[in-house]
Amino acid sequence: MRRFVLPFILSFVFLFESSFIDLVPADIFHQENVYVPRFLFVLIGFITVYFNKPIGLIYAAIFGLLYDIVYTEILGVYLFLYTLMAYLISWASRILQTNIFVISFLSLVGIAALEFCVYAVNLAIGSASLSVEQFLQIRILPTILLNSIFILVFAYPFKKLLGKLHIEE
Repeated sequence: MRRFVLPFILSFVFLFESSFIDLVPADIFHQENVYVPRFLFVLIGFITVYFNKPIGLIYAAIFGLLYDIVYTEILGVYLFLYTLMAYLISWASRILQTNIFVISFLSLVGIAALEFCVYAVNLAIGSASLSVEQFLQIRILPTILLNSIFILVFAYPFKKLLGKLHIEE
């Protein structure tokens, strides 16, 4: 039963991300800003560092592909970027400390890098309508803020859960 805990949590978060903005009252968020929940990416980063790097990379590839299939028109962008960013987070955590603050910061940097890469792909194919300044102001800053709040609330309990699961494995 324990081996189904992580796939269940990740699947739930994957489905929750798409309905998060609809569930939160509209007056909480400023309407012209774009808040992108990357909660799944944060959890995958934590799994890669605190649980098992190969399993984290496998989850990154699986959910990146699912994200491509469900939400985008170009297959492979999120598959590649989720896996690459999870690998870079795990690599950076070996050089830096693996305390929760460093991994939280690395997750936020990974989210920013992910958003920039997706923006660059959209810019390259001609589907981006924002300038870089607008992108930073309207999308990156609100996204980092939203995901920072998620990390503040869920990072410690998820790290504890991963520690328990790692010990039991």
